[in-house]
Amino acid sequence: MRDRRQRDATGLAVVEGPRAVDGALASGAALEAVFARPELVDRYAPASTPDAHPDAARLGLGYPERISATHPVPAEELDLLADAMNPQGVLAIARFADAPLSDAVSVERVVVLEAVRDPGNAGAVVRSAVAAGFGAVIATAGTTDLWSPKALRGAAGLTFGPMISRGHSTLEVLDALAHAGHLRVRAAPDGKVTLDDLPCSDRMALVVGNEAHGPSEDAVAGTDIAVAIPMQHPVDSLNVAVAAAVLMYAMRVRPENH
Repeated sequence: MRDRRQRDATGLAVVEGPRAVDGALASGAALEAVFARPELVDRYAPASTPDAHPDAARLGLGYPERISATHPVPAEELDLLADAMNPQGVLAIARFADAPLSDAVSVERVVVLEAVRDPGNAGAVVRSAVAAGFGAVIATAGTTDLWSPKALRGAAGLTFGPMISRGHSTLEVLDALAHAGHLRVRAAPDGKVTLDDLPCSDRMALVVGNEAHGPSEDAVAGTDIAVAIPMQHPVDSLNVAVAAAVLMYAMRVRPENH
């Protein structure tokens, strides 16, 4: 299940580390199994009481009911299976499902990852999207797999909350967003619109591009607004996850918009 083809075939992904596993549970994920060091396994046991987990309130009442099985595993065995450099003693198998593109573009706020290759950056964008109230994350063809262990860690397991749609062409995504009534915003260092002047619309989508090469020609042609984030000299660019977070907070839905 660390192989993308196997993940897609089974609809199952590996979630690693207490923070990511807890984030998945807090997002409503169903876990087929949790494998944990003996001192941690009681947090996820079916008979867990609220005091068994230090963050039980965030996970929600009845979270153990969404865990099909728990297995204590000695650290020396479990750590050999870990993807992370510093294993933290918990691995889970979680069920996931991708959303159709038509569903993903139907929400008020969408972020599009166009050929973003680094799984840590992609996961961080997902985490910020959840924090800013974005209801969908669309990953175009060529973007790293959002269900990989490293991307799930980068998202702190929160990928199970918003709608996730993967594998579409940039042109297909931007056309679908236009038909759904979205104002399509592109992050660009040379954008003609400043962050302070960014207009607000009922439906908005943010497109962030490849870390090294930026947006494609299709993204440039298919977005409505190019927005620039002001930066002090000598900084000329921001990490894609940081830039996306800044812009998503600027675009988030506010009560006065309704």
